[in-house]
Amino acid sequence: MSTVGDDRPVAGVALVRAARWNALLFDGARPVLSSAPVGGGDVVAERVVNLCVDGPDVVAACDDPAGTFAAIARAQDWRGPTVGLMTGVPAGNAGVAHEVLGNVEWLAVATVGFSNAHRAGGPAVDHSGAGTINIIAATSLALTAAARAEALGLVAETKAAVLADQGIVAAGGGTATGTGTDAVAVVGAPGFEDSPYTGYHTVSGRCLAAAVIRAMGLSMEAGRGE
Repeated sequence: MSTVGDDRPVAGVALVRAARWNALLFDGARPVLSSAPVGGGDVVAERVVNLCVDGPDVVAACDDPAGTFAAIARAQDWRGPTVGLMTGVPAGNAGVAHEVLGNVEWLAVATVGFSNAHRAGGPAVDHSGAGTINIIAATSLALTAAARAEALGLVAETKAAVLADQGIVAAGGGTATGTGTDAVAVVGAPGFEDSPYTGYHTVSGRCLAAAVIRAMGLSMEAGRGE
């Protein structure tokens, strides 16, 4: 199954889709700030991969995430560092949105599941089924480290707003703000880091939020259609 939405690329970034994963591949190393379980932190990487680990191999994949992504890289003949996200949401339910405002572009890829929906500060509750909200967002801008951090925060706030608008309730009560296993990756353009802001009042921030809202909506729509 293919992803749904608008997958026009950001220059130098290609969206590649497979049965079990979606990936943004770069034409050269790019800065990536993420909360990913593999290659997370503020790093320079060649790609970001969002892998569906739902199935008979889920325990093995989760017990050795670095080995799991290394095996994918070998199979694809990929070189260089990989940032890897994991989810129980089917890869085919990924929503893709490309937004342009002026000379700013953001491409967002989101997989959305609610089985372990939580509210920040609320209790941890046992869950089953496909959960996790993973979001990868890549831009045409050469963001500074501070702007990447601001973008990561804006993605989290946007995600919480979408869940509130959709009336998603946390397992422990109250409006959900995310799930217990979410991950986010923000990808900047290579080169001189001359874009210092990605907040509410910037073109970049508005463009990013719009891409995330649309990508999440498309993924939720795909999930409801199953």
